[in-house]
Amino acid sequence: MAHTKSKIIITGGVGFIFSHVTEYFVKKGWHVIVIDDLSVGSHREIIDGSFAFHEKDCADLSTQDLIIREDPDYIVHASAISDVDFSIQDPEFTLKQNILSTINVFEAARFCPNLKKLLYVSTDEVYGECETLKTESDIIFPKNPYSASKAVGSLLRLAYDNTYNFLKDKTCETRFCNVFGERQDTRKILPKIKEAIENDSVIPVHNQGKGYREYIYIKNIPPVIELLLEKGDRTYNVTTNDGFTVSELIKKCSEITGKEIKTTESHRPGMDMIYQMDNSRLVELGWTPLYSFEEGIKEYLNAKAI
Repeated sequence: MAHTKSKIIITGGVGFIFSHVTEYFVKKGWHVIVIDDLSVGSHREIIDGSFAFHEKDCADLSTQDLIIREDPDYIVHASAISDVDFSIQDPEFTLKQNILSTINVFEAARFCPNLKKLLYVSTDEVYGECETLKTESDIIFPKNPYSASKAVGSLLRLAYDNTYNFLKDKTCETRFCNVFGERQDTRKILPKIKEAIENDSVIPVHNQGKGYREYIYIKNIPPVIELLLEKGDRTYNVTTNDGFTVSELIKKCSEITGKEIKTTESHRPGMDMIYQMDNSRLVELGWTPLYSFEEGIKEYLNAKAI
């Protein structure tokens, strides 16, 4: 996929996941433009002049003018408040920020004459409790303020794609499982585990450690984004189906590193106990992960293969 002159806007492009995506496209020779407000979890250390950077809150109406002025070939909308616990504490702020940001990006996209693809970044959490492997056509059932805000974007994407002829078949969506790796915020479970291993600290574990999540290594993500910009035209679950309860995950990391991990009980209200997704649609598009969970977790924990 040779796009040496393609122009891509990435909102939230210095956050944990998308800082890796920003660097990936810079290395590929793309003209990368990042819009990010440098809030909690940002990695301003990657702002090195290799890409254009605008420090801006995407919920601000002026974001529309900025995007239209830049006239990109591709837009990846990843900026969001993604902390579930924060969204529970301040649902109004979370909903306003995430929904207004998405409206601004989608509205701007309608007026970008060279636009080839608009990719909206969502989450497995929009499905709510997943008793079975969820497919992209399953009903969405968000059960916390954060996932509700992302579900609004999922619905808006369908509405814009269907309503505006210019955007017809030019939009797609990702629903990631739990991504882990370098630069992840220490409020998340795997950075907490890594910190506990390195510093002998104690991890608070929600709801007896019974919460089941699927995990994918960060280095698998940038090629997924590139594939979807090239071929994607609908919603895609992004997972390698490596799922564990928090208790199982802690045990696994302990076995890999040979270190005991101390825990203490915690509680999250309204917590979904299980997320799991079917990735057939992405695989059929031609996706093969670069890293297995085992390879990713060992690299992340700096552990030798066992």
